[in-house]
Amino acid sequence: MAILDLHPRWKPSLDLLLGNLRVPRRKRIDFSAFPPGLDGARIDVWVGDSLVKAIDELVEASLSRRAHSLNPGGALSTLRGDVSDAFREIYGVASLMNARRARKAMRRDLYQLFQLSVVKQILLTVDHKVAQWCAGAEAGMERAGHSRQERMWQMQLCQDRLRYQVAQDVLTLMRMLDRAGRKRRKSLLGLSWPVAEELIYNPLLQLDGLGTKEHFLEIYPLVLLDPVQFRKVEAVILDVLDEWLPSKCIKLPPPPDQTDYRQLSIREDRGELRGYARVEAFLRRVMDEEEYTQDCVHWLDEPANLPRLLDSHYKGGCGAWCHPRWPEFQSRLASRIEAGLQEADVLEPLIASVRLKELYSELGRRGAPDLLLDYLLGRRSLSGVVMALEKQEKLPNPSAYQARLLQASKALQQAGGAQRRRWLVRALEGHFTLRRDLKLAWVGYRAMNEIALLQSDPDLELSRSNGLLQDLGIEGRKSDAIIGHVIIKADLRGSTALIASMNQAGINPATYFSRNLFNPVNTLIKAYGAEKLFLEGDAAILAFLDRESAPAAVVARACALAQELIALLERRNRQNERRGLPRLEVGVGIAYEKGPPTYLFDEGHKITISPAIHRADRLSSCNLPSAFLEKLDSQRAGRAVEVVRFAETANLIAKTGELRRYNVNGVELDEAAFRRLRQEIVLRTVSAEALVGMPEGRYYVGRFTAKEGKTRWLVVREAIVQRWNGERFVADSDGRLRFHEVITDPGLIKQIRRHLKGSS
Repeated sequence: MAILDLHPRWKPSLDLLLGNLRVPRRKRIDFSAFPPGLDGARIDVWVGDSLVKAIDELVEASLSRRAHSLNPGGALSTLRGDVSDAFREIYGVASLMNARRARKAMRRDLYQLFQLSVVKQILLTVDHKVAQWCAGAEAGMERAGHSRQERMWQMQLCQDRLRYQVAQDVLTLMRMLDRAGRKRRKSLLGLSWPVAEELIYNPLLQLDGLGTKEHFLEIYPLVLLDPVQFRKVEAVILDVLDEWLPSKCIKLPPPPDQTDYRQLSIREDRGELRGYARVEAFLRRVMDEEEYTQDCVHWLDEPANLPRLLDSHYKGGCGAWCHPRWPEFQSRLASRIEAGLQEADVLEPLIASVRLKELYSELGRRGAPDLLLDYLLGRRSLSGVVMALEKQEKLPNPSAYQARLLQASKALQQAGGAQRRRWLVRALEGHFTLRRDLKLAWVGYRAMNEIALLQSDPDLELSRSNGLLQDLGIEGRKSDAIIGHVIIKADLRGSTALIASMNQAGINPATYFSRNLFNPVNTLIKAYGAEKLFLEGDAAILAFLDRESAPAAVVARACALAQELIALLERRNRQNERRGLPRLEVGVGIAYEKGPPTYLFDEGHKITISPAIHRADRLSSCNLPSAFLEKLDSQRAGRAVEVVRFAETANLIAKTGELRRYNVNGVELDEAAFRRLRQEIVLRTVSAEALVGMPEGRYYVGRFTAKEGKTRWLVVREAIVQRWNGERFVADSDGRLRFHEVITDPGLIKQIRRHLKGSS
């Protein structure tokens, strides 16, 4: 350090300087863990009826109050009472509830999604309400005889003002509530601000981009609204501070070619938030794309670091700030920046912009800001500015207005070096505040762009049915996620011949099927709690849903229902035989699939889509002639399931034979359904050798509680798929292909139960 003291132009090292500069810590926003919603791209979100209503009423109340100060014409709605208390209560409950949900799931992104969804809901509501109000006000001006050009100019001005003021009102209240609850959030989530406070309450979000000049200058130096001027300031700062800047990200983009720039694809957030496109367009002209797209965070993202570096009145810090040569270095650094800005012809506009912020408030926020800035810079005369302003709006006291302008201009010209340095530091702090806010606004808009706030009931129902909706409301909707489902396909055969015979015998088929088949089937479906997906004369597709809130023996219940369907058909066949009518046959397939099915809605009708439907349809088929079954087991031709693999096909890649089924009054389970059944109930194993006259295979026997608390027995036969070599059936070489048949013959079930009772 002593050696450094002898150096005529001492400067702190990078480590020494950065030791007292703050680098913000922001939690990255990553919504990739959420499933895409109905549009296949964004996350479906619903913040709840209560919160939507509270936001709607709060925006209306703020709009009514703000509109009284503008009132360009037309009738205003009656001023509503203060509804902030309702918003406080509902938002407080929703915030705590979602923080607890995030804590329980160990996912901070759940709470991030909640906060950004609420902000987006507020901004969209403000846009909608302000547009409605302006449309009504413009209609009133038209009736009053105002010209179209005057109406358009005044409505655009009113819309921009109201949009910013109302958004600021609502988000300020929300910010106050979030600040009050930050300790509670930290106790639950480990962070006071899961979404950075300066991001979620970014003025650029309230300005809908960079906003109007009159609102922009209240927050940032007005000269920086011009991207060309912003680039000049940025270039000087980056050049002077180069050796203390991070090696990555911090650089100017190449000067934009205006023709090419107009052809850039600018995001429009699907037409929802216009500020996204405006912020991105500005960023592309003033900042390297890598910096704002790659989450580069460094000490320049903390605006308060600028006064620490350049303001001689700053007190505090250690390290370089305590060094005896620090004031000399600080003065030299500020002088280099000042000289660079002077050379770039942007020093005076920066200082004048700082003065304009105070002056504009003193002038009652009247007058075009760019004209006032031109006057302070000596580019326009006082009389010329006042004359131009009076053409735009009536000044209440022109003489007092001119006197204040003249006084401000003289004060700016006569300011000493120390005062000008303080104004410059404030201007540079404003530059880096805008720089930070631009980056954060882009991050916020990008995150909100991933959120789809569903509004219509059909969309909400469709998204919820498919397990896509992120329901963040306080309505206390119980989680009832579908964790699996069973599909039952019953393939009815012989109905065409039966109907023809009925017509010949003078029997009404519609009455017969309704009374003897459809009505009893519907009763069974209701009793077992199944869902009817499709029911016609020759087929029925049913479903059992396995829900997280009440997991059940869904496959066992499906097997029992299938048994009752076959028993019902047998009773009807016996009646048909007495009447001389042909028999009906049915084949039942049962398939299980993890997770929920996919739902579509067609004019209010829910359509279920699931790979289990195709598998159940294949299991219920019967494309093996009965002559083949007689070669296997002639005693089971009327009630059986068999699966046969025929000779290898010409497919040299698959090298597997074609599977054909014989499913007559039988029930076949797919492999997934059988595995699930073994999880639902205890199954004892009985080999076919221990039973007399039973088909070959292994038998699994168990019981469960079915409808109305009654115990029901299930027997499942596991058998090897036989192979037909063209002349006879032979055992498969590896025996890996197996199928599972639910025994429906009451006699076989009784025989197996007697065997189990005797062996026990």
